[in-house]
Amino acid sequence: MLNFLIKNKLNLVIAVSVFCNTAANAFTLANGTNRLQANNLGEEYRWNTPYVTYTYDESFINYFGSNGIVAIEKAMGMLNALPAASSIKTNYPPAAHDEINLWNYPTRPDRFHARAYNDRILDIKSYAISELFGYMGLGSPEDTAYQLEFGSVVLRNWDPISYGPSKYVNGSLLSWVVNGGTNALPFPVDITKPVATLAGTSDNRFPRLNAGRFIENATRDDIGGLRYLYRKDNFNIENLPPNTFQIITNQPNITNPAVYSIDLRWFSKESVTNTTFAFRQFVSTNQWWGPLNTNIAVPPLVILKTNVNWSMGWATNVTPYLTNFPWTPVGQPPTLVYLTNKVRTFKPQFDYIFANVITNIHVPEDKSMVEYRSWEVVPKAPLWSVVGSIPTTTNYTVTIKNDPYPHGEIIILPTTNVIGYHFTDMQFEKVNTLTNIITDTNSLANPSGNLPGQGGGLGAGGGVITNFVGLMEDEVWQSTNHAYLAHPIVLQTNSLLVGGIDKIRYLRMQGDSLVTTNYSQERFINKYKYPNLTKQTFNYIIPNSVTAVTNVVLPSYTYNLDYVENSVKKTGTFIKFFNGPDITFTAFNAPPTITATNLTAASMVNNNLLNGFQIAGLDGPGVIQSPGNIIFAFNKIGIHWDLDNGYFLNEENQSPGWIWGHYDAKMKEPLIFPNSQTILDLEKEIYKTTE
Repeated sequence: MLNFLIKNKLNLVIAVSVFCNTAANAFTLANGTNRLQANNLGEEYRWNTPYVTYTYDESFINYFGSNGIVAIEKAMGMLNALPAASSIKTNYPPAAHDEINLWNYPTRPDRFHARAYNDRILDIKSYAISELFGYMGLGSPEDTAYQLEFGSVVLRNWDPISYGPSKYVNGSLLSWVVNGGTNALPFPVDITKPVATLAGTSDNRFPRLNAGRFIENATRDDIGGLRYLYRKDNFNIENLPPNTFQIITNQPNITNPAVYSIDLRWFSKESVTNTTFAFRQFVSTNQWWGPLNTNIAVPPLVILKTNVNWSMGWATNVTPYLTNFPWTPVGQPPTLVYLTNKVRTFKPQFDYIFANVITNIHVPEDKSMVEYRSWEVVPKAPLWSVVGSIPTTTNYTVTIKNDPYPHGEIIILPTTNVIGYHFTDMQFEKVNTLTNIITDTNSLANPSGNLPGQGGGLGAGGGVITNFVGLMEDEVWQSTNHAYLAHPIVLQTNSLLVGGIDKIRYLRMQGDSLVTTNYSQERFINKYKYPNLTKQTFNYIIPNSVTAVTNVVLPSYTYNLDYVENSVKKTGTFIKFFNGPDITFTAFNAPPTITATNLTAASMVNNNLLNGFQIAGLDGPGVIQSPGNIIFAFNKIGIHWDLDNGYFLNEENQSPGWIWGHYDAKMKEPLIFPNSQTILDLEKEIYKTTE
């Protein structure tokens, strides 16, 4: 009986222990970018774009160098390693030590490096990650778990599993005290269990990021808070972020549902020899489907770039005319001769990149063929020919030649918000036989009455010639064009009831060089490939852009997001265009009391007006966004001494100040900035003695 009681008592203790452990965590929700005010449930702020871009400017690179970039890249790698909200499990105990589970994360975010502490080194990586994580939308529960509101102390700390109120943070029980009537200050009941979260580190840099301390990982409650904020089923009404659009497929136009393709070969061939103005004119006025199809309106071409290649060449003018040689018998027809003039000249060839052309190649360039035809009409008459007549002989040849142009069709997109089309099986085709005249009849002798050598000729005795004589050439190919029943694919921006983005990815977008933050269009155009009709790849012309900017000259990121429309949950496709980094790391000169700061902070947008009728007294929900460029600056004061006027002001009596470096649990020798010195170099510099 005693054994039974002991056994069941032990089980009871274990059960109570498990219950207490699984309820001993919580997080707070920041009031946008203000982490020192905790919002209520449903009033949270979060990023609503899954892609955040960043870069380094010249000042940062010149001072911290490549190893400074390596240190920040480790911070960005830690942020990118944070799990997607949908992948975080909460079962206790975890199934494995490496399972993405709330309980596998530590209860403190930081660790200690003794060598760095002794030499007063601050870890640049830890400053970067704590600042950026502080903009995730989580508050600082060690400071704001309890708040003074309306004359009462309220609990604003939420359990990451049940989303109910909780007095615990990372397993430590909190209580509160009102100090001076300004606010309720949380404190741990057990002083051996101090409370620390990554979300609250930026607001507690001293002592949290003092010399020797570095960030190792997000804590258990940080992960629980991210799971709540960014889970896919956390729906709020939000405007789309700047430069972001939803990709939507609309119904065909009722009055003009067809989209017509035009011939790729003719389009390609004429683009080589025509100037921008002339080629646009050719495309807009050519009767691509013949004179009977007058309902084809070809949209204007958007030309992103024009390359002109020059070569030396000859301009050859061949003029046929008829003449009678002195020895020609009377009554014989004139003889056809050619006057050839060659002029040295510069020949341009044009290479265009278009913003709104979609190709559909039926026969690639290396396999295409074209039919070449020529007619040479020459006088040939016996001696008994009638005076004034010109009997002729025609030499006709047909040759199949390799063609330097692909055969197929193209579609030109309108310069509106249409980025492409979804084509159904409903379509019809028209096969046209196209003829391109190389040497036309204007180069032949003809009966127009003009003088020989000017397109005309005279017969024997001064009679007018009644036959064409000379050379004519053309090329013939077949063009297969289609009329498609098209569903326009458009870009639009509006307010949507959207779920969380699940995960944020930080992408480095360095400028054109390591010492500039410029992003020239030329850099991205060089990687351009024409979109393909069969693979449904398109150029996206950004609506309302000044010069029809597309994703050819600006990188773009496509992602899926859940939203609710007419009480139905759907998954939509969205696209974000890059027009500058969201975050820039820089270095600046400042007093030693400032280690690092936001010269430009993240912005917050309160969407309270969009999310309900009751708006009085509510602080959210809302979104966190880049105001165009978040600038995070590190003080580059370098080695310095903090002056204490109570002692004689010389080097021996003053204490060295902090200095930037980089270290973690795997590094024995921290790196020191600038110039990536080792800690041994620093110690020699600070503690050197004169002999």
